[in-house]
Order: sequence, then C-alpha cells, then structure tokens
Amino acid sequence: MNSKIIMDTNVAAKAAALQKDCRLEEMKMQRKCAEFIGEFVNNPSSQLILDMNYEIVHEYRKRIPHETDLGRIFWRWFNTYVGKIPFENMVRLEKDSDGNYVSFPLEERTEKFDRSDRKFIALSIAHSEHPPVVEASDGKWYGFRDVFAEYGVHIEFLDIDYAAMMYERKIENKRNDEL
Repeated sequence: MNSKIIMDTNVAAKAAALQKDCRLEEMKMQRKCAEFIGEFVNNPSSQLILDMNYEIVHEYRKRIPHETDLGRIFWRWFNTYVGKIPFENMVRLEKDSDGNYVSFPLEERTEKFDRSDRKFIALSIAHSEHPPVVEASDGKWYGFRDVFAEYGVHIEFLDIDYAAMMYERKIENKRNDEL
C-alpha cells in the first residue's frame, strides 16, 4: 500500500456502511474497503492528500457515516491527521472561469467523466508526487483508467473485478437504451 494516497469518498463510505445497506453482490467489495481503511488508519506512515478548499473534506463529511464502528474509527484517525497534515499534502486546486479544475485533463476522452469526481484526478495531477487515487469499485472510473494513466494518474481499485462488472453493466445498459 502506498503511504501517500488520494482516497475517493466511496472507499470509506462503503467501508463504514451498515451491512444491511449493501447489496449481496457488494459484500466482498465492502470487506475489501473495510480492510483497506483498517490498514490505512493503523499505519503510522499513512498520508492522505487533500485540497485546500476542503471540497473533499466536505464530501467526506456528507457521505461517510459517523455512527458506525468503522465510521468512528475513520473519523477519529481523520480528525487527528488533519490537525497535523504536512503542508505539502494540502494542494490548491485552481478553477477556470467555467468552474473546471485547471489541472484536470479536460479533453474529448475525459469530458464525460463525472464532474464531482474530477477533483480527485485534478489533485493527483496537481500534487508534486502524483499519488494514486484509491477507488472502491466505481465502474465509471474503470472506463477512464487508461486515459488518466496517460496523464500520470494511477487509479488503484480495491475490487477491480467488481468495478469491471459495474462498467460492463453500464455499457450494456447504454446499449439497451440506444436500441
């Protein structure tokens, strides 16, 4: 595991979700997220890269449960970490006049990438070390992984099989919609 990462919100959100709130097919992926969070928060060298505008922090606060055991473990670690975060791990993300992240590689192949997730890609590119983005399983990300790799962004899927399955479903649904 890399010690410096950017973590998509769904990693901790899925890890901290109640099992009753997960579909049966998500259980393995949720377990992988929980194992990742457990290892990450217990590793003293773990470092989370964040943006200076706190966009990621605000998203974490909205989506990662505080009331579950794993949610409490994550938030205890996070609140301690933020109080001592190294300056180089807080990155300013500049936006253009249209609200697009300047460091996000906006081009024909990336224009359909979810606007709310662009901050994670922009953050990896803007950080001097280009840390990987840890992603739970989002099929949307799976379809863009090769394009972002061309820009030096490595996406680490905790459950790549699940992400591939979700991507295939999305493509299949899109084909069915076009018929």
